[in-house]
Amino acid sequence: MIQTLASFSVEKPQILFSALAIFPAILFVIIKFKRIQRAISSQTDGYKSSHSLKFFLILRTAFRCAAWISAVLALSEISFGSKKIPVHKSGSNVFFVFDISYSMLADDAPQKLTRIDAVKIYASSLIGELDSSSFSAVLAKGDGFVAIPETEDKNAMLNLIENLSPKLMTSGGSSLGKGIEAALSAIPAQSAKSQYIFVFTDGDETDNLLEKSLEKAAKFGVPVSLVGFGSENEIEITAGDGKTRVKTALRAKKIGKIVEEVNKSNSTSIFKNSHCRYIDSKTAGSAWQLLNQVKKNSGEEDNTLSYEVQHVNRHAFFIFWAIIFLILSFVSAERFSPRNSRKTAIKRASLLLVNFSLLIFMTSCSSEKKQVLNGVWAWYEGKYTSATAKFLKLAQKSEENSIAHKYAVFDLSATYLSMGENEAAFDRLSELNPDNKTLPPEFRSAAYYNTGIILTRKNDYKNAAENFKKAILADSKNLNAKINLELCERELVQKQANSAQAQMQGINEDKQQNPEMSNEIFELIREQEGKKWQNMSESNENKDDVLDY
Repeated sequence: MIQTLASFSVEKPQILFSALAIFPAILFVIIKFKRIQRAISSQTDGYKSSHSLKFFLILRTAFRCAAWISAVLALSEISFGSKKIPVHKSGSNVFFVFDISYSMLADDAPQKLTRIDAVKIYASSLIGELDSSSFSAVLAKGDGFVAIPETEDKNAMLNLIENLSPKLMTSGGSSLGKGIEAALSAIPAQSAKSQYIFVFTDGDETDNLLEKSLEKAAKFGVPVSLVGFGSENEIEITAGDGKTRVKTALRAKKIGKIVEEVNKSNSTSIFKNSHCRYIDSKTAGSAWQLLNQVKKNSGEEDNTLSYEVQHVNRHAFFIFWAIIFLILSFVSAERFSPRNSRKTAIKRASLLLVNFSLLIFMTSCSSEKKQVLNGVWAWYEGKYTSATAKFLKLAQKSEENSIAHKYAVFDLSATYLSMGENEAAFDRLSELNPDNKTLPPEFRSAAYYNTGIILTRKNDYKNAAENFKKAILADSKNLNAKINLELCERELVQKQANSAQAQMQGINEDKQQNPEMSNEIFELIREQEGKKWQNMSESNENKDDVLDY
């Protein structure tokens, strides 16, 4: 995808080369005009007719070129402008952005700790309380460095925090803005998790990019919390060269002013609630504010529903103008012809306009189907976030018992399944009732099938097999369900065989201790196992008949 401006993008730029086809088309029109001009130049009023023909031919060509360019722009999927869309979020990821500049070595934190030592204690305590979140770590020095990508390994984070030091990176200066932008660039494009950024700093920066990066984070709907460390009274430290003495302090007022300006400009934007904040680490309850932002208190808005900014696709806009220009070209095409021909051209253009109006009317009448198709198309293109937004919007807007609502919920669960969000997919499938015989067989079969897939991922092969059976009984053409049922049954048989082998090994170990009983026990177990395998084989034959293998 090409992005030239913050709010302008082209998904399929290769299609734009098709616009070059207008040049040979114009050349063909010029050659054709020259031939017609020579043919009518010998006639009476030839010059006047030739002049009129040239005017209307240029007009028609211009309209058709405009129609072609509009169609090319529509097919290239140009997007500009922004809109806020609802997205289901399950889980959270917290970016810890650490300022490791030399100013963080000042020992003006409580209990005569250095600022960076205070950060170590503070951040470690936060990680210990965030049990259901994943973490990422960014070092805000130089261009910003993602030290730890998204992980749930707390030990990895704690090890990094324990070793925080300005010597971890050789880059000079302190760039909080680049640290925040590095965190934003590390967010997966199709992530279904809510993202948060915690910046641990004293506010000293060398490039003044903090405000710009906070505005960018607000645009993407990612809240940023700046946690200040140190004292507002200046203290002298040694710079990175080991010689120069410089003064540093907690720039609380500077950070507060930047935060206020960003929130003020953001109050009229799409995201009014994704604001940034400044928190002094010495303030009582500061850590609680950060934890509460991620965990959310009971009774507040459901934190699984979030919003994201997406560019507005202008496909319909350009298609509309392509049709308008095409109609105008037909109107002007016969202007040089006699009167009755002009009437024919006007009738033809009117017919096109009526058909176009009917097309718009029919499209508006089936908006729910259109939303489902748009969501499915986004799913096939791998744009899971966009597909989630479309299905979620339709599920909220449609009536709960309507077939459109059920398809929206099912497609939503399938999207979560493709994103690896098994719990979210299972929750959505549990809202459906595939046992309802009034539902289409293919729908019921697909619901059972997806439930079986989720259970296999949990290694629950027994219940997964039951769901695959139901999927086949609902729709005997579901070949994938038959294949997965056989695989589940093989897994179950293998587990039973492994269990029997373990029992046999235990008996062989006891054979030397009780030689008189060993043969009798061995024969008994062999007889029981033979019956079990025989019954299992007969059962499988019966199942094959019922499930129409």
